[in-house]
Amino acid sequence: KQWYQRRVAITAGVQEDIKRCEEKYSKAKTVNQILRHVGELLDYEDDKMLEELYKKTAWCFDKKYPTSGKSHEMFKEAAQKPEVLDELDIDDHTKEVLLKNIKRRLTPQAVKVRADVEVLCYAYEGIDAVKAALRAGLKLATEEVPLKINLIAPPIYVISVTLFNEEKGVEAVRASMEAIKNSIEASKGTFNVKLDPKVVTEREDQKLQEELEQRERDMMEKDGDEDSEDEESEDDEEEESDENEV
Repeated sequence: KQWYQRRVAITAGVQEDIKRCEEKYSKAKTVNQILRHVGELLDYEDDKMLEELYKKTAWCFDKKYPTSGKSHEMFKEAAQKPEVLDELDIDDHTKEVLLKNIKRRLTPQAVKVRADVEVLCYAYEGIDAVKAALRAGLKLATEEVPLKINLIAPPIYVISVTLFNEEKGVEAVRASMEAIKNSIEASKGTFNVKLDPKVVTEREDQKLQEELEQRERDMMEKDGDEDSEDEESEDDEEEESDENEV
């Protein structure tokens, strides 16, 4: 058994090493592609000119900031804060071409993180406890972290947020889930996770929007039916009144 556990631990460690190496290679490859394309756009005639560009940009960042893959991180930051490139010893035209290509390759894409939860309460507070719990989850929403909570079908709710940083999105949704859980359980209600926080694809997001729109239509139809029943009831009462008068 101990031998098996050691083997599992070693395998897990090797897999982590492989993952780190793949990430390192991927980042280095991206930086290389950006700089080579810049060299092509600037009509570099030989590899010495390209090497000089490396020295003044990627290698400069890697030397100044020893952390692995730092040039990739600095390029990525420059996509949002162009002034990051100001410390590089390159002319304005080279900087302009470099920045344009960095933005084209490294501008972050917004991701949507979603989780589905079940929130219900059969105790005295009932639906009021559910509403209070959901409000507790929404209190964590800010301008930078626009959390949303929507009803799919009682008692299932979807918590979502759209951010550029996937990890922050997952953390925000988890924090909202925890706030809802603490609130509803304090009122002797029940909280269950139906779908753990995950990044949803465009197709999955579209499907969710269709479900929410369908639910809204169903609610409108239900309200319309109730109004019709009320009108019919009022008409019946008026007819009975007329008959009694006769």
